Amino acid sequence: MENFLRKIKLIDDFSFELRTTKHEFISALKSNIDEADIDGFFSTAFETFSSSKNLFKGKVSHSGFRIRKRKRFFDRQFALARATGNYRENTDSLLVHGTLNGWSNYMFLFFGIAALFYLIFISAFIFGEMDDPLSFMALPFILIHAAFMFGIPYFAMRSGVKKLKQDIEREFHFIISKSNNLK
Repeated sequence: MENFLRKIKLIDDFSFELRTTKHEFISALKSNIDEADIDGFFSTAFETFSSSKNLFKGKVSHSGFRIRKRKRFFDRQFALARATGNYRENTDSLLVHGTLNGWSNYMFLFFGIAALFYLIFISAFIFGEMDDPLSFMALPFILIHAAFMFGIPYFAMRSGVKKLKQDIEREFHFIISKSNNLK
């Protein structure tokens, strides 16, 4: 499944180098990320009502991190993409490696119900008794509707992964530069 998700660009890897130590980075990251569970079904229920100024939420430890973007009012991006990563310290820099995952297992439910709905609807059109020969004209519209219902969530998840990759690199560099300026 993971190979398929990589091929359709719902899972991506990132890697970059920061000029800081592991301890400084972890403390700066913890102060700029809200500690919260990001995997629960109801973990995002009232997230938009939070007054926090932090862009990300998740968990940060000395072994790695698991974060995602915080949902905000009127935000066009789906905050489904999650970043999981770790860090390795070199002599004068910190290497950050991670994986971005835009797929949520709850989408199995959505795609399953939608596929069942369209399968029933299209088979009723094809195998049902149709007195009017023009009733088959509705079939292309149903197929176009199905393409949109399956395509829009896919492209939203894919753009969420792409946007999160840009945001993480930008924000991590900003966090380090901000913590270096405070010294």
